[in-house]
Amino acid sequence: MDLSFGNPAAGAWALLGIPAILAIHFLQTRSRPIAVSTLFLLDRLDPRSAGGRRWDRLRQSVPLWLQLICVLLLAWLLAQPRLLRRDPAQTVLVLLDSSVSMRAFEKPLRETLPGRLRLLERGAARTEWMLLETDPAAQRLYAGARLEGVTAALAQWRPRLGTHDFQPALRAGLTLLKGRGVLVFVTDRPVPVPPGVELLAVGRPLENAGFSGVRVTDEGWEALVRNFGAAPQRRAWHLEDRAGNRLGEDRALLLPPGGSETLKGTFAQAALRIVLDADGFAMDDALPLVRPRAKRLRVAVEGNAEPLKGWLEAFLRSEPALERGGNGLPGLRIGSFDPAAPAAATVAAKPAVAPVPGVLFAAAAGEPSGLQTGEIVAEKDPLSAGLTWAGLLVPAGAPALTPGAGDTVLLWQGDRPLLVRRGADLLVAFDFAHSNAARLPAFVLLLHRFVEAVRAAAPGPESANFETNQSFALAGAADGGLRRAPVEPGFFEAGEGDAKLTGAAHFADPRESDFQDAASVDRVEGAAKARRERSSRQDPLTPLWVLLLGGLLAANWIITERRAA
Repeated sequence: MDLSFGNPAAGAWALLGIPAILAIHFLQTRSRPIAVSTLFLLDRLDPRSAGGRRWDRLRQSVPLWLQLICVLLLAWLLAQPRLLRRDPAQTVLVLLDSSVSMRAFEKPLRETLPGRLRLLERGAARTEWMLLETDPAAQRLYAGARLEGVTAALAQWRPRLGTHDFQPALRAGLTLLKGRGVLVFVTDRPVPVPPGVELLAVGRPLENAGFSGVRVTDEGWEALVRNFGAAPQRRAWHLEDRAGNRLGEDRALLLPPGGSETLKGTFAQAALRIVLDADGFAMDDALPLVRPRAKRLRVAVEGNAEPLKGWLEAFLRSEPALERGGNGLPGLRIGSFDPAAPAAATVAAKPAVAPVPGVLFAAAAGEPSGLQTGEIVAEKDPLSAGLTWAGLLVPAGAPALTPGAGDTVLLWQGDRPLLVRRGADLLVAFDFAHSNAARLPAFVLLLHRFVEAVRAAAPGPESANFETNQSFALAGAADGGLRRAPVEPGFFEAGEGDAKLTGAAHFADPRESDFQDAASVDRVEGAAKARRERSSRQDPLTPLWVLLLGGLLAANWIITERRAA
């Protein structure tokens, strides 16, 4: 059993009565001499002196002790003592918001959270702690019976996600507790939480400004700087090289409330960093960039391409990273196929050399005899997603393609396949030269998507810019090539040799840079108090203390009156 107080402040104020009573008893009556000629002329003297009071030594008396005991009893009753029956064990799960905006409040978080957790710790003889974050890919930060372990793990924690939905993590936490513990969600602004979750927000509004977007070309860059605050901000910015050396002088920037401005420049070097003056949120104060360089694909044109000559030249010009001819193996083939020929049987064994992807057009079959009829339907596929094919006109008369077992049909007209994925190839299974596909935006976009997919899978050096924590594919990697950019803004390299990628990661989530709705909310203290009240009961001797206080007051009054008489 532990002792707690429901209103300790009232009890503390009541204790101020002790110095007041002592001060009163220090004041003693000062006698006033009166000269008389005979004793029978003396009047009956009033015990209270008319000459005032003076400080003297404290004289102990029964009223003094009675009054002091009354003050102590009154303070005890006003403090509302309660006897706490602590549970033998409890579980407290602390869930941290993984949004990078939490980095702006790391100090108040580490100052506030341990104290609130100590309040919860008093509710049981033994507490099991779990420290998690809303990032579904993150490991458990701490699990154990020591609050110091929670504090140590908190000191090492760094949030790394952008704006995300934390409701699944809250539901998972409640499921993990199964109604037998306390879940504390720590964030930087008031947010709706499910019942059973105690909210602790440690934020406050910040006047932040930072980069919120960038556009990079071979010629230069354009960076958007935005003021997320409610007051004008004057900032300075400069350029740095990859090693952090300044390039040129500082330049001034004045941003109105909620306003933005575009900074422009060229790549004097292959890599540079645009840097703003530091503020309370550092993630959006620096913008690393590299001059983009796409992997070049060599194109080999096979067979008779005379019917495609005009279109082919325009297509190669629209893809600056495509080059015709050159030494070495091609990265992309453009040729023809016979739609009447049966599909080759699928070979289970992996070929020694990967086939070169190609865009293959159905061989011409003479002059068209009309237009193919039937409804055009696109299958669900990343190449054809979101494209409209209603205006496609396909000649009739060409032999129809019979899909093989491993083929994926992307586009149908009636029961006739028009576009087919066969292995690494894209088959255009209609008379392209006599159709309007070359002028149809859907076909052009699909073809560019296919080329980009081929480029992404092909080995070769390249340079590119990414958002922090963005996933990308690295060609030639043994593990499939899926990578992520760093969670911190900066330069990085991935792969090696012909598959080397030079990149720059920049922060680009303006929602995380806006702190106007950040605020502090503390529902943990109230939850701890309510928890103590539910598991405690009033002092059973309270009626006795009330009777004793009344008796002492009555005794003090009687003794004082008798002395006055």
